[in-house]
Amino acid sequence: MILVTGATGNVGGKIVQQLLALKQPVRVFVRDESKIAHLGNQVERAVGDFEKIETLEAALQGVDHLFLNTSGFGTQQDQNAITAAQRAGVKHVVKLSTFGAGEPTHAIDQWHYAKEQILQNAGLAWTILRPGQFMSNALQWAGSIKTQGAVYFPGGEGKVAPIDPRDIAAVAVVALTQPGHEGKAYQMTGPELLTVGEQVQTLARVLGKPLQYIDVPPAVADEQMRKRGMPPMLVDALSELTVMLREGRGAYQTNTVAEVTGRPAHTFEEWCREYIAAFQ
Repeated sequence: MILVTGATGNVGGKIVQQLLALKQPVRVFVRDESKIAHLGNQVERAVGDFEKIETLEAALQGVDHLFLNTSGFGTQQDQNAITAAQRAGVKHVVKLSTFGAGEPTHAIDQWHYAKEQILQNAGLAWTILRPGQFMSNALQWAGSIKTQGAVYFPGGEGKVAPIDPRDIAAVAVVALTQPGHEGKAYQMTGPELLTVGEQVQTLARVLGKPLQYIDVPPAVADEQMRKRGMPPMLVDALSELTVMLREGRGAYQTNTVAEVTGRPAHTFEEWCREYIAAFQ
């Protein structure tokens, strides 16, 4: 049995779909069961909360492999999940982390590094997935694209190689269902280094209409996040990351998806064509 946490998210939802396509037995751990009603009786359900270790222990009974995706700044959710996994006799944990966690240089990396350490020191078999920026982050531009034909974002000329969540899920599924991935940390990106402006022009080409990219000054973006009520710690971390990316320090590209899955990673244009309805 495979337990998938974060099953209603961009990656977890794709993992569930791909596991079901392989006829794998799947159980999902969710707080709100109504959000997985569409899955019918295809999966087992475990309703609970990362903050309540007893619900994790119940969810992990009879589970061999765990896909772990936690949220928040602290490590308590990971500690609870790993302790419950140890008690339940889970054999292997596949954890979603972030690209820079192996050598943390800023706050977000450091948060994920601390979480990784809990797993790596737990005595369980583990695989860590370290993806870069998600292609699905572009969905935040949908509103201004629809109403103004423009994207406002503090990207500058820095390049990243965004990755399709379907590809992150595909690597996770291989690690969850095939041997030989234990003890490995996979740095994962998409196949192309792109500026935000280049991503916007790709969307424009797929939409068949012109789009304008406005490079928002980082200080203005910082102020807007604070006005929206985002936690100050998160705003500071995102602002730090923005500066790093604008300076070109996020321009990394790997072939991990192809190496692990045996097929090329999706391009940003392929992702745009899959989700174009969201921008129309």
